[in-house]
Amino acid sequence: MYGLRTPGRLFSRFVFYPMLDRRIAASDLQLFVHDERRGLVRVVHYGERLDWSLDSGKACDAVSWLDRIEPLIGKKDIVFDVGANMGVVSNWFAQRCDHVHAFEPHPDNLNAITSQIKMRNKNNITLHTFALGKEDAEMQLHVKGFHGHHSLGDVDNSPTVGRINVKVRTMDDVFDEFKLERIHFLKIDVEGFESDVLRGANKLLVAKKVDYVLFELHDTLLQSIQRTSQEVFQVLFESGYQIIDLNGTLMPENSSNQIPNGDYLACIDGIETAKKLASSSFELV
Repeated sequence: MYGLRTPGRLFSRFVFYPMLDRRIAASDLQLFVHDERRGLVRVVHYGERLDWSLDSGKACDAVSWLDRIEPLIGKKDIVFDVGANMGVVSNWFAQRCDHVHAFEPHPDNLNAITSQIKMRNKNNITLHTFALGKEDAEMQLHVKGFHGHHSLGDVDNSPTVGRINVKVRTMDDVFDEFKLERIHFLKIDVEGFESDVLRGANKLLVAKKVDYVLFELHDTLLQSIQRTSQEVFQVLFESGYQIIDLNGTLMPENSSNQIPNGDYLACIDGIETAKKLASSSFELV
């Protein structure tokens, strides 16, 4: 059976998908993957990405953690999506909460988010064209070969293809400017600069004005810019938060053990939050 299927797979990978790429690039056609049950819509940039979606059954990489945190999102909530990328997750939040503040500095990603907002006719997403960090500044964004890998540092996730100057602000200042009362859910995906975003939200965190903080850690990526997972944990522990993984396991505050790569959730009460997490048909990566 494998021998019979191999020629077809080789044809798809080396003939059909490159041909599809060229046709899409030369036309005004846009392809989307739609997960009707979760309300996810994602732009497909090239054929192999569509192949991945069909093989995995996922509309986007975030599906496994979106399923688990869904019970934590309320209809009256304010959500901050820091590192919004192409807006897939921002739109998912917008279907479930009162308002989403999406932060994304890369121009191509901003165009993708704007396109999704118009296509889905959303009026509860505010798009901010700057990054969040530990202080107000202008920094270089390292533009990577893959749209989800852009970072304020030259991280080792994919090749750097360019650099652009972007504005950076602190979450504390932005929160005050918006005259908000609290942030119910904060999602951070900034390719190694999670600790900077959290340090720029020090007043908010100490005052417990953020209910949940979702973030992803990859030790190899962090080490490429001389950072560690422990730094991210420490900022949250010092602010009085507990941290659980998305299986509901409470992370010890005083431990010298290496922190496994994965998604983590900071909260006021880890045990009670763990009880609220939902299951998913997809395993955590």
